Amino acid sequence: MRNAVFAGMLALLVAVAPVVGTVGAVSAPDDAGNAPPERWAKTVGGNGDDKLATGVPVDDGYLVVGWSNSSDPSDPHDGYVAMLDRAGETRWEKSYGGSGADRIFGVEEVGDGYLVVGTKTTDGDKDGWVMKLGSDGAKRWERTYGANGPEEFWSLARSGGNIYVGGWRKDGGNAEAWAMKLTGDGKEVWSETYDTVRSGSDEYVNSIFVTDGGDLLMTGTTQGSSADPSDGWVLRVDGEGEVEWDETYGGGEFDKVHDAVAASDGGYVLAGRTASEGNGEQDGWMLKISGNGETQWERTYGTAKDDAFYGIHNDPDGGYVVSGTKHVLGEVGADGWMLKTDASGKKSWEQTFGGEYWDKFWPVVEGHGGGYLAIGESTSYGETRDGWVVRVGGPAVAAIQDADANESGTTVMFEDSPVRAVTLSDANVSGVLSVAEESNVSALSPPGEALYAVTMDGPSALANGSATVEFTVQTAAVEANLSDVKVAQKTADGWTMLKTTLVSEENGTAVLAAETEGTGTLAVTDVPAPSASIDADESVLVGETAELSANGSTAESGEPTSYEWSVGDESFSGQTASVGFDSVGERTVELTVTDQNGLQDTETATLVVNDKPQVSVSTPDSATVGTAVGFSADVTDELGDTTVTWRFASGKVTGESVEHSFGSPGTQTVTVVVEDEYGATVTEEVQVQVEAQGNDAGQETTSSGSGSAVPGFGVGVTLVALLAASLVAARLRA
Repeated sequence: MRNAVFAGMLALLVAVAPVVGTVGAVSAPDDAGNAPPERWAKTVGGNGDDKLATGVPVDDGYLVVGWSNSSDPSDPHDGYVAMLDRAGETRWEKSYGGSGADRIFGVEEVGDGYLVVGTKTTDGDKDGWVMKLGSDGAKRWERTYGANGPEEFWSLARSGGNIYVGGWRKDGGNAEAWAMKLTGDGKEVWSETYDTVRSGSDEYVNSIFVTDGGDLLMTGTTQGSSADPSDGWVLRVDGEGEVEWDETYGGGEFDKVHDAVAASDGGYVLAGRTASEGNGEQDGWMLKISGNGETQWERTYGTAKDDAFYGIHNDPDGGYVVSGTKHVLGEVGADGWMLKTDASGKKSWEQTFGGEYWDKFWPVVEGHGGGYLAIGESTSYGETRDGWVVRVGGPAVAAIQDADANESGTTVMFEDSPVRAVTLSDANVSGVLSVAEESNVSALSPPGEALYAVTMDGPSALANGSATVEFTVQTAAVEANLSDVKVAQKTADGWTMLKTTLVSEENGTAVLAAETEGTGTLAVTDVPAPSASIDADESVLVGETAELSANGSTAESGEPTSYEWSVGDESFSGQTASVGFDSVGERTVELTVTDQNGLQDTETATLVVNDKPQVSVSTPDSATVGTAVGFSADVTDELGDTTVTWRFASGKVTGESVEHSFGSPGTQTVTVVVEDEYGATVTEEVQVQVEAQGNDAGQETTSSGSGSAVPGFGVGVTLVALLAASLVAARLRA
């Protein structure tokens, strides 16, 4: 089984569609006050159009839902669900639906999985859609609801084993608000539509929740009147769907309510947008109403451009956190917006998040250990529109929970550090491992220039065991080479440098891994390793000694402390070494240099153990001036290629077989030099008798030299001369 793994993520990572990637959401606080810090930001999506509508916190992270066409660009949209761990890394993701436009708007956790609601297109008609998913996202069952359509479910609530869904439906006329009560397995108990007295208007339910008394509070919008384009609308119905009261809110302009929460006094606080109030085209809008719908206070926040609140969250301190989009970038875009108020709606802090284009939050949900997870969409990060989650606030010290020694754990993120996350996966123990940021890393005095440090504490099994540590490093924070960034562990005797390997490098981040023993303090530090350098001849002859030197090796943190040599099967220690060989061949020389921090560098070189070539030369005994004669060399050499050079008085020529003509008579010395590619040479000298022109020459070395009938002439010439003399004598006698 693999060891425990701690990893950092800053930028995404998995090239699948949809995929999850890390983004640096630029926080631009307005009157931030005591606003919590951003911990991390992620996008969800691929190359297509992707959007998150909402989510819920779960034991190991967050389940987010929405829709995406990244997996199939030809498909308008599919419902999309992703499980993120506590640092926003994707555990799993799935798409659901058919060939039409399918979307998921709401989610609730149940004991053995999740319920999601939305709209599914079947044969061109949109129907209300409910699915039950297992804990791994596998579909357990699904049902669609509706008649001639279109119909959509936008919200979901549960109580007493029953399911309540709200949305809208249209059957040939105007849209009507729609709610249903279902059994736990999705069977219909009742179905009701709701309308207002406004003629020709459309009504929608955006949110639904069960009140303390068991009634349903539904919030939404009525719109379409020629005199008043849109108003917020709230209605309360009993457990059987019968209306107890309903009220509209707003003025003569565009006004909408998108979400609501229960107040501690039995009333409700609504969040939406209004153009009838405030100082802009539309402003974020908060209303407090009593239990019977009477307005108690209302507040607006925003700019002179369009701004909106789309979600509201009950804060544990009794106040509220509203979320949406704020127009802070002129005409070209808006940012995700979070605003915290007290119980009376008075602002405590606000801040915006986003980039250069259009970014928005829908709801925020409670974060693990405090803080919030804002969920929405972004066009500033990624290729098109992507789903977007931003973790705001929460503890700087967090716990990684690992329930099963064979299952993956979760990730912890830290703020404003070159290394920002720690993850436990493939654990060899189960339990809870706490990870704390060491903010004053310089006080720890690790070797080199420390980038970051964490302290880990966990189960006793891990304290006495081992783990593989992975950190994601921002490469911009590394002044020297990335290979110089190492992981060090603090021990009772000081610091121990761990063998660190580069797992991956892309998009400005690098993942480094090192194996550690047990829990404790780990530092990621920039400390150069030593540089090993081998100084030796390229080749040595059999029987001679090769001298090896490491004098060129260096260490920035001081002199190297040890030198280890490996040559074939032999090993040596020391800055220099001598080694001899009794056979021909190539040998690998390896030098490992270690410095005072335990860091090492290894250099290798190839040493050739060579032999001298052997040569047999064939030449003529004699030659005639001006007449070319042949010379050849038969060379034997075990290693490498050879070159044969013939040196004559008039110059030199290369080749195993050559021809040469001499320019003067007499005994000439010819030198043959054979050299192999590693510099080993052998030299032979031969004598050649060169005759003047007109003499018979060219006898081979093996000739006896006694066949001439006339001195200075060859046998053939003598015979011809004798024959000619006989013919002359015969003519004279005649």
